[in-house]
Amino acid sequence: MGIVEELYNTLQEKLARNDEEGAMSYLRENFKKLPKEMQGEILTRAYVSAMQDEIEQRKTIAGIQERAISALQALEVLKEELEKRKSAM
Repeated sequence: MGIVEELYNTLQEKLARNDEEGAMSYLRENFKKLPKEMQGEILTRAYVSAMQDEIEQRKTIAGIQERAISALQALEVLKEELEKRKSAM
């Protein structure tokens, strides 16, 4: 059995047991045994996936910030109205 098949089978077994941490640990331990091209492909896919996660996190943060700004703007309008009413009394 070659290293690629061995890693594939072991990773598949670990993932089937919901042992993601063990799968990643095993992959890290044996990563340099893989052909360089395969290492590059794995790293590229991991990088792209991490970037997609980062983009989603930033979108979530931006959405929260936009809602906070809208709430602050509404608060400012209410404050101005209250100040007008106080000065009219």
